[in-house]
Amino acid sequence: MPVPLFSNRPEQCPLGHSLARGMPQTIGWTPCICPAAREADEHGRGLGHLWVRCGTCAAEGRDTVLYEPPHDVAGGRAAPW
Repeated sequence: MPVPLFSNRPEQCPLGHSLARGMPQTIGWTPCICPAAREADEHGRGLGHLWVRCGTCAAEGRDTVLYEPPHDVAGGRAAPW
């Protein structure tokens, strides 16, 4: 059964920049063993996180990354990039 990439794809970054299709952004995946990633894996989404990096923030010297599912810092560690 196909699974959509994002359950709750953000429309904008926390600073208000648009993350709509065609806007500057990078999308990727990183392995992780935090509780949220483990739960997602049980639902066939893989053991890790999809992420979106805001390209507008990057052009302004910021690194704004949003994770799906949200990363649980206390429960695990994302693999280094």
